[in-house]
Amino acid sequence: MRGYILSSSRNKYIILAAILVIVIVGVVAYYMTSTPSTPQISHVRFMAGVSGGGGYQFGTALIKVWQSKISGVTYTLEATQGFVDNAKKMCGGVGEFGVVSAGEALKIIRGEPPYTNCTSKVYAVLPLLPPTYFHVIVPADSKINSFSDLNGKRVNILTRGSLTEQLATQIFSILGINIVPTYLTHTDAAIALSKGEIDAAASTTFASQYKELALSRKLKILSLTTEEVNKIKSALPHLGFETFNFGSQYEGTNPALVPVDWTLVVARSDIPEAFVYNSVKVIYENIDALTGSYPPSKDLKPELLLKAPVPLHPGVVKYYNEKGIQIPEQLLPKK
Repeated sequence: MRGYILSSSRNKYIILAAILVIVIVGVVAYYMTSTPSTPQISHVRFMAGVSGGGGYQFGTALIKVWQSKISGVTYTLEATQGFVDNAKKMCGGVGEFGVVSAGEALKIIRGEPPYTNCTSKVYAVLPLLPPTYFHVIVPADSKINSFSDLNGKRVNILTRGSLTEQLATQIFSILGINIVPTYLTHTDAAIALSKGEIDAAASTTFASQYKELALSRKLKILSLTTEEVNKIKSALPHLGFETFNFGSQYEGTNPALVPVDWTLVVARSDIPEAFVYNSVKVIYENIDALTGSYPPSKDLKPELLLKAPVPLHPGVVKYYNEKGIQIPEQLLPKK
């Protein structure tokens, strides 16, 4: 009888120990697979572009939302020389997220120069709003009234490595326009334009410095002719063209026909699917908070990303599939 009691007690302890092991294993498994609270990445570097530009402003707003909703991750916003510089850095493995133009992202994916030896590809995560309108700003009383009038003039094309510098160089070359380029920041360019030290300023974002300048000095935006559009379209087929009302951004300015390039927040292809999925999910569930920091975000919708020619990150694909959003075959990431 005593032996039976001892055996029974021993069995009871064995059962309890087994249950305890199962519970511990279950808890560990739960925390290892719990994406929102235990991300696989602890530090994110966001390649933002030129300080004060659209990418910088959008990146600031994104990080503010992510920091408030995703635990265990620190975020660093890095000012760079521009979107082209961002692409080069991400090609070399610097930066988990970054803002790049669609054209540069496609070059990285295809391994085209200067991105022939990238450590990883990049895939689309979010669109930058508003779209990238390449435009040239001049004083309203200037005798410069067209792109062709820029020939021989002092035109700021932003810092070297910026998307503005790249597009300006390409577009002016296509149109046979020889400018005297300067490479000033938005802040310095706005001051130089107000003092007459430069004749025009090119931009791909609605920088606050030019908005402020428009309040004290009347400005105008140069418009392309149909012939110029056809020349640019033939050489740079990934660009679109649109007549945009610049008065909505710079007070008192005019509508103008200008090139449009998609600019995107991208993630390196080696960033885990679950991390990107959670990052995108958090943003779309907190649009109001995002818009509070970056007003153009009010128009942010998942479907907008499908207008750009860049394949989506697997984490974005997972989120879109959950929402029942159809993804064109050409926008699925290639293995």
